[in-house]
Amino acid sequence: MEDIIFPYLLNEEYYDNVKSFADDFLDFSKKFNFKDDEETLEALCIGVYWYLYGSTALDLNSNIHQALANLSEYRRAFPEDKLFIDELRGKLLTKFLFKPFKENNEKLTEKNLGLLINFLEATGDYVDQIPHFRKFSHDLDDCIGLTKWFCRNSSNYLGEYTSNLENYLENNHANHLMEEDVIFFHGHELEYHLNMLGAEIMNRLFKADFEKRPRKAIILPGCMCSNNSKCKAKEDRLGNICTFCNPKCNVFEITRQYDDCEVYIVSHESTAFKGAKKEDIDELGIIGITCVLNLISGGWKSTNLSIPPQCVLLNHVACKNHWLDEDIPASINNNQLNKSI
Repeated sequence: MEDIIFPYLLNEEYYDNVKSFADDFLDFSKKFNFKDDEETLEALCIGVYWYLYGSTALDLNSNIHQALANLSEYRRAFPEDKLFIDELRGKLLTKFLFKPFKENNEKLTEKNLGLLINFLEATGDYVDQIPHFRKFSHDLDDCIGLTKWFCRNSSNYLGEYTSNLENYLENNHANHLMEEDVIFFHGHELEYHLNMLGAEIMNRLFKADFEKRPRKAIILPGCMCSNNSKCKAKEDRLGNICTFCNPKCNVFEITRQYDDCEVYIVSHESTAFKGAKKEDIDELGIIGITCVLNLISGGWKSTNLSIPPQCVLLNHVACKNHWLDEDIPASINNNQLNKSI
């Protein structure tokens, strides 16, 4: 595994550094008088996405936006047609949305926020962020003020964890062209740092509500299984359940160690909570284990269902669906998981 180049790689010091970053960021944000830390995070997300994708959003044809948005909706409604829809979406995304990064300095107005939301909707990767952005009512200039501070400081706190990203993307620059995850795969370093900071802010925001819940569930990605092709997990309403078929598997170990929690394996972030019933929404607090770029989306997916989340990041990407030539077992910081519970 030493020869693999990962887009990000966490170490033991990461959680201390991201906590310090969050402390300084939230202290700086007080000058803008946001109503709470969640609105602060919403503002930062809007500002960073505008900085990264605003130029493309301004040029996006309304018909292309509508076509891609409709295809994303259709894909969620009819997963059996996923292969056909993804092939079509991949071609459209690569042709019309995948462009080299161009720093955007256009003013963020209400109209331009609407155009940014259209772009995010077209990608299909920001479904759970969009409702927060549609109802955002704070001064948009403050989004830019937060973002400028974030751009100046994020690499000082988190840059070492994404130091391989540029090399990784150079080595894989042609990967995922004409595929539906082309925007996701080629994410900018700032978006990694945004999700790292977002994880820490969300953990603080929802910790109290999480602790009040009578049921706790750990949601694991499929890439934590030691051998996906031979995994004998049983399908359940909220995800697959480990049957202890492999003592060397990380899922086996977590399920055994945290026997007072429900532990589920989900194949993809988009499938999480699909089988949730009212009692789950009323009773569950979840710990989501995810790779960095899925964090904010997964956290808001959970809270949009009124299920309070906590998050522990994978130490590195692990699956061949998006990142590697072949699957390798993903790992997490066990101390952080224990603290989260």
